[in-house]
Amino acid sequence: MEVKTYTQDRKLFSIGKMSGLLDSFLKNSNSLGNDSLKVDLNLFLEAASKQNVQFEFIRLNSFELDKKSHDISNAQNALIEAEYAIANSGLVVLDTSDADILLSVFLAETLHIIVPASKVLPSNEDLELVKGKVAVELGRGIASIHVRETNSQMDFSSKILRTMIYVIEDL
Repeated sequence: MEVKTYTQDRKLFSIGKMSGLLDSFLKNSNSLGNDSLKVDLNLFLEAASKQNVQFEFIRLNSFELDKKSHDISNAQNALIEAEYAIANSGLVVLDTSDADILLSVFLAETLHIIVPASKVLPSNEDLELVKGKVAVELGRGIASIHVRETNSQMDFSSKILRTMIYVIEDL
């Protein structure tokens, strides 16, 4: 699914500090190998609702998507929502202990992650201040607050061929 907005083309997203945080997050996330972009909520919903766009696994908190999902964690295409994004590292942070969501991170071939623009934080230290916990990096530019530690012997790089991160402007 490819979404390109007028806002993205014209760099009209926002002004000041928020714009700097978003630009920093997008740059750092892309450097981790993700395809990250800013997108308007209505344009995202329009693109994601098209009949030829299929997600076998959908878990969203901020809005409903009028799509059926099989709700299986080993889906080829998964759409999940991250609770936070960290500007200085490019990480998205999952604040969930839902095993299906965590499994979809490792098993989906194409992982689509949305994050509200208002949830982009400057640094990991800011996340720790907000949540009172440190996020543990799982790999692929994704971190979790609920995972206590990862075993360096385990290979968390999954069969994900592509990770798409959409920073939603209107949430």
